[in-house]
Amino acid sequence: MNNDSTEPNPQADSQPTPQNEMALSRRQFVALGAAGIGSVVLASCRTTWGQTPTAPAAGTMNGGGARTAFANRAPLQNIPFVALPLGSVKASGWLLTQLELQRDGLTGHAEELLPAAKEDSAWLGGKGEDWEKGPYYLKGLIPLAYTMDDAGLKAKAQKWVDAILASQRDDGFFGPKSNDDWWPRMVATYLVRDYGEATGDARVVPFLTKYYQHMADNLPKRPLRDWGRARAGDEMDTVLWVYNRTGDAFLLDLADTLHQQAYPWRDIFTNNRFLDFGQDYHPKHNVNVPQAMKISPVYWQRSGNATDRAAFGMGADHLMRDHGLAMGINSGTEFLAGRSSTEGVELCSIVERMLSDETAMRILGDATIGDNLEKLAFNALPAALSTDIHQHVYYTLPNNVTAPRGGLGYTQDYGDGRTPAPRSGFPCCCYNFHMGWPKLAQNSWAATPSGGLAIMAYVPSQVTAPVTGGVTVSFVEETNYPFDDTIRLKLSAPRKVRFPLSLRVPEWCKNPSITVNGQAHKAVTPGSFAVIEREWSPNDEVVLRFPMTVQTVRGVNDSVSVWHGPLLYSLKIDEEWNAFEKAPLIGFDSYEVTPDSDWNYGLVLDGPIQTAITAKRGAINGNPFDPKQTPVSLQAKARKIADWTLAWNGHISFDPPLSPVASNAATETVTLVPFGAQMLRVTNFPVIGTPRALSAEFRDDFADKHFDNWVTYGGGWLIKEGAFGPSADAPSSKAIATKTRFRDFTYDANVTPGDFGNSGLMFRVSKPSIGDDAYNGYYVGLSADRGEVELGRVNGKWTSLKLVPMTITANQPQRVRVEARGATIRVFVGNMNQPLIEVTDDSFADGAIGVRQYGAKGDKSQGKFSNINVVAV
Repeated sequence: MNNDSTEPNPQADSQPTPQNEMALSRRQFVALGAAGIGSVVLASCRTTWGQTPTAPAAGTMNGGGARTAFANRAPLQNIPFVALPLGSVKASGWLLTQLELQRDGLTGHAEELLPAAKEDSAWLGGKGEDWEKGPYYLKGLIPLAYTMDDAGLKAKAQKWVDAILASQRDDGFFGPKSNDDWWPRMVATYLVRDYGEATGDARVVPFLTKYYQHMADNLPKRPLRDWGRARAGDEMDTVLWVYNRTGDAFLLDLADTLHQQAYPWRDIFTNNRFLDFGQDYHPKHNVNVPQAMKISPVYWQRSGNATDRAAFGMGADHLMRDHGLAMGINSGTEFLAGRSSTEGVELCSIVERMLSDETAMRILGDATIGDNLEKLAFNALPAALSTDIHQHVYYTLPNNVTAPRGGLGYTQDYGDGRTPAPRSGFPCCCYNFHMGWPKLAQNSWAATPSGGLAIMAYVPSQVTAPVTGGVTVSFVEETNYPFDDTIRLKLSAPRKVRFPLSLRVPEWCKNPSITVNGQAHKAVTPGSFAVIEREWSPNDEVVLRFPMTVQTVRGVNDSVSVWHGPLLYSLKIDEEWNAFEKAPLIGFDSYEVTPDSDWNYGLVLDGPIQTAITAKRGAINGNPFDPKQTPVSLQAKARKIADWTLAWNGHISFDPPLSPVASNAATETVTLVPFGAQMLRVTNFPVIGTPRALSAEFRDDFADKHFDNWVTYGGGWLIKEGAFGPSADAPSSKAIATKTRFRDFTYDANVTPGDFGNSGLMFRVSKPSIGDDAYNGYYVGLSADRGEVELGRVNGKWTSLKLVPMTITANQPQRVRVEARGATIRVFVGNMNQPLIEVTDDSFADGAIGVRQYGAKGDKSQGKFSNINVVAV
């Protein structure tokens, strides 16, 4: 149990639900009630607020070939958008190409390439893998199969679903007998629900109901643990899905129990407590975090509490400020790890955040969530996949200029974590990524409780669904978006019909426009939903234009990332792929990737950005993420930066040097291509110009609970009780105030050493990277367990300059002062009038200041730093 439980308040934040505009005949209603999941007649589970009719239970197609969408049943909160059943949306254009590549690539051949997808899976009754991997694969296979209406993929999925449904015991539990963990069954119930929507299989709702009765009976004595505690939001979402179809009141109580037993995610997201759980890594594990983002919006439907509703946005802001990467998601290798351009994010995190965004946007009605969804879908997702989707990478980095095998120093390090392969890094993403593209297609459209339709994300597609009065209509969405700025919607309907059409308007677009049959629609506000309420006629056409301009976003070390509409751009780098492991199927080998062209460019951004960087458009011919034929590219002026090189380990680059950066190199024109088109990339660019002067002063008391001025290397860092320090997963790590540059100075700070290792101050730092001694500069550290203060210099390796014995009390702050004038360095601890250490060393004349912990133990206290004050002399 945690202390995050609250009493549900069904009336809080609620609005009266409009009377159901779907006038079902008695014959239709009885047919739906007998059949179940089926006909996207929007089965509003209320007629008026507080009146609850019997809902359909399982489902068939209605006469128009559509399926039933279910609005929330009282006492759940009314929400603005309702999920359309799987199969309502069919992909076309470039999105269909991605689905076909999956079918012909890793998804369609998973059973031949991935051990846990083979016939001996315990989920199929065998003796193989019995945990999350098989269900992960199936969770993507099912939406792919039914979005494409592909008979071969459906057959693959059917044997798994039949085995899962047949495994249910008399007490309601199901799945492999060798594993009783609640967590993998959360994946299984989600995929069973998708299958039920797509097929109308009458077994699904009774199966889930029986299992949830088992959960309700057993959770009090066998509570959630570990991954189940972290990911309970997924189960709550499916519990409410069943409730909206059956009205079984025990399901609401079960949702409460799941929320009470889960981690206190509302508090974590609201108050930025991800790193505040010591050695318990679940709240900072960056698959748990993006997956858990849906829990508060999902539970808000039950609780009605404004704090649940607000937690999603607050958590997203905290994560992006402290750990945000250029492509719109926070770092996680595998734990939260700061903003360095050489930190990455797990592919599982990308697809799980996409699903959380899709879920939260329907519930909250916040159009700006769709902007983030599109950032991930159009950039981060394809960047983690090879062009033909025969390989994936575990970690995707903003700046990834070479990808050999070898460790990088991440908290969870994998030597093959960036090398494209059927199985890269830890073998979870190779099973879990399959839902990314098909779930985007499935959730790109939604229904509304008032009998309308809505576009949540813009992709080439066709939706078929009933609207007001049960009339089935179709919209064909013709577009090359995000590679073009125009979307055309063409309506097919059997007759005239009135219903609202809600269209998400991206916040990044400053001059959007919408026309209906050539007539302008005036209510078009960026970052909102434009609602067109009218009587529609067959063949009506809606045209949306979202003009795209080049924009830059500031990042680490005042570098810039370049956007054109929702597409992020990276330097085009010639790649050399060399196989290091053969696969059992031709074309599915594992590769190292190295650059065959220069990458160390800074952008020349003199003058207006629209003239400094220009767009070049072309037609889409096949896969738009194929670097040989990207339909849009950017041309930019740039210069090489000679001392921007690979970092100390030779496996990644240094972060971009602090902008502006001087360069005497000739100005060249370079090509930028979509972020998702390559494995190697520079995305955070330095900007060429006159370097800033030496710093005069720097202060940080962390009173605002932010550490925007710092770049961390190794593990996660947090602010707690006014002090800045590393989390327990970072025994040796550092934080650099990279925008500072001091030569002669006094540096005062409170240093609180932990129980083990040493903690202290860094100065005259340059070329920091991930790794214990991966930097140039000086460091003075205080050690309580060894009773000493030591000053040394580092240039990729440690050299001690002087060590002095001194009694240091762990967990007690010590005021430390460093005075540096020329080659003379003096160190004071406490109230000393005379220096404890004085040395002469001229290895480094100037650089940034920082703080560091070295050699700590995760189960003991960590170092802390506060009241930092640096003044040039």
